[in-house]
Amino acid sequence: MTRHTRTIVKPDIVVSPAQAQAIVDRLCAGQTVAQISKLQGGAIGAIYEIRLKDGAPSLILKVYPESLHWKMQKEVNVCALLSGRLSVAVPRVLLADDAKSVIGLNFVLMSKLDGVVLRGLEPTLVATDLFAAYSQMGEVLRQIHRISMPSFGYIGPNGVWTAHARNRAYMSCQFEMKLTEFVKRGGDPALGARLTAAVVERTG
Repeated sequence: MTRHTRTIVKPDIVVSPAQAQAIVDRLCAGQTVAQISKLQGGAIGAIYEIRLKDGAPSLILKVYPESLHWKMQKEVNVCALLSGRLSVAVPRVLLADDAKSVIGLNFVLMSKLDGVVLRGLEPTLVATDLFAAYSQMGEVLRQIHRISMPSFGYIGPNGVWTAHARNRAYMSCQFEMKLTEFVKRGGDPALGARLTAAVVERTG
């Protein structure tokens, strides 16, 4: 069996203070960059916090890999779709750039939301607090799922890709595609067949 090596797509890029300043200047001339630091997180994008002098709110810079450059426009569209529809704050996209003139890759500059990453807090929380946090996440997911879309399918840079009239049709297509890919990428064919049979058995 051939073992598939996972392709790393997240850009391993160092954004210099001068580049960060050039980006900030395009948004608000007169603001001075105090520090830029790389943040954890992001499945495919490299994420940075840009701290400004004189107490100005920090900004978030997200940089997208060339192989998935279109994800930038998708993020812009999804943020616009969520804005004003949730009980929690949604980051505002302040600048979106696909010219690749500053750092050679697509990027967005966003407002920074206050808060800390839950993963780091989890070991310190009692069970009731942890339950409350995940309940809040569930409520936000409920609100997101209530947003109507013209069809079922994967959201791309300009709306829904591979549109389907029903969610069952979309999910069936996804199962077929991913299980086929599982074997092509070196997964055990017998396991793939068992998974496929399980999906077919439970289709109803």
